[in-house]
Amino acid sequence: MKRLALNFLKQWGEQKDRKPLLIRGARQVGKTWLIREYAHSYPSFVEINLEALPETIPLFRDLYGKPQELLNALSLIMGKKIQPGETLLFLDEIQGCKEALLSLRYFKENLPQQAVIAAGSLLEFSFQDVSYPVGRIEFLHIFPMNFEEFLLARNREDLIQAISEANILHPLPQAIHEKLLEEVSLYCLLGGLPEVLKTYVETADFQKCQNIQQIIITTLREDFHKYSPKVNVEYLRLLFHGIPRLIGQKFKYSLIDPHIKSRDLSLALSLLEKAGLAYKISHSSGNGLPLEAQLNPKKFKTFFFDIGLSQRILGLPLSQLFLERKELLVHRGAMAEQFVAQELLSFTQPNDYPRLYYWHREFPSSQAEIDFLTVYRSFLLPIEVKSTKGKHLKSLHLFMKEKGKFIEKGLKVSTLNFSFHQKILTLPFYALFKLGKEQL
Repeated sequence: MKRLALNFLKQWGEQKDRKPLLIRGARQVGKTWLIREYAHSYPSFVEINLEALPETIPLFRDLYGKPQELLNALSLIMGKKIQPGETLLFLDEIQGCKEALLSLRYFKENLPQQAVIAAGSLLEFSFQDVSYPVGRIEFLHIFPMNFEEFLLARNREDLIQAISEANILHPLPQAIHEKLLEEVSLYCLLGGLPEVLKTYVETADFQKCQNIQQIIITTLREDFHKYSPKVNVEYLRLLFHGIPRLIGQKFKYSLIDPHIKSRDLSLALSLLEKAGLAYKISHSSGNGLPLEAQLNPKKFKTFFFDIGLSQRILGLPLSQLFLERKELLVHRGAMAEQFVAQELLSFTQPNDYPRLYYWHREFPSSQAEIDFLTVYRSFLLPIEVKSTKGKHLKSLHLFMKEKGKFIEKGLKVSTLNFSFHQKILTLPFYALFKLGKEQL
């Protein structure tokens, strides 16, 4: 697999004022693999999995605040010298030891030449009562592989280059355009989890991919009891299986189960968010920037963290969906919105918190909705997702008219080729990564 986050890691490693790095993200998104791949750029590498090596945990407590002594002790246990300036130290599965997290600040203060990366599962639960060493560590969120990484995994750099060079003056030839839409549909079926994509690249066997998806779903569900003793695990299961069928809709707890109190389901949803398995698309009034300052916390949509797993949860067989791939984006609007949400989330910058926004106006005589709001080059960018070709853009025109002073252009993401009309840029699904690179 080829992950774009490697580019950030290389830049991080070259910084003279580098801080320890904490990797965050849901299970199965490839955090550990990413660090091992990056480690090839160092003369030596020491990986310490605190879950597999519990005998190391007392060292973080006994030698807290003494990074050089800690390195000496860890070197003896691992049988390999950890040399500041040469060795990359990777502390994996640190969720069982808060001192391991807090010790990162002392590497920055007392031993800055030592490159340290930490990661763990369900960190937000283990350390919810622990204050992170603000200003002394950096953060990097890892998400499922996006569409560009999907093409990289299949050695289709040629297609990425073609997309990068295409624009409204030079749209892609129709045959290549249709080929890429099929690639998007294939990505929608498989999703972006590295193990699933690796299996497809190596075998092209949908049944094997589907089996792995099912195993991952089971593994994620088995984690629910670790989240919190304050929540009913059954509520987590209901939301986990309910969110994929509600994508694109204004979220109502009654759609999950009308007999369960909203307060109880709200707590369960917040835990799924902490685990990185579900995300809210928050409603913003869109009256300028920042969007975060104009939220209505009672109005939001939800989407699942991986589009492939969401199809599996819905019980849709990969082999059958593959036969319908040419029409998937046309007939499945929720799938199209999930794809766009996942792409936008993957553009989250290091040290930023993942956030998505939308706009909705509910008047009896005038309903209007913008699927996504984001920022592009200091301007508000409204995004409409159109899975079919014939739909009008009434909401987008209305929003742009009302909020015109904050907007340079609007964006329509659809199955159509590149075009520009009435200040609205039409971008095909496969080219959405150009937004993340500011290449619109």
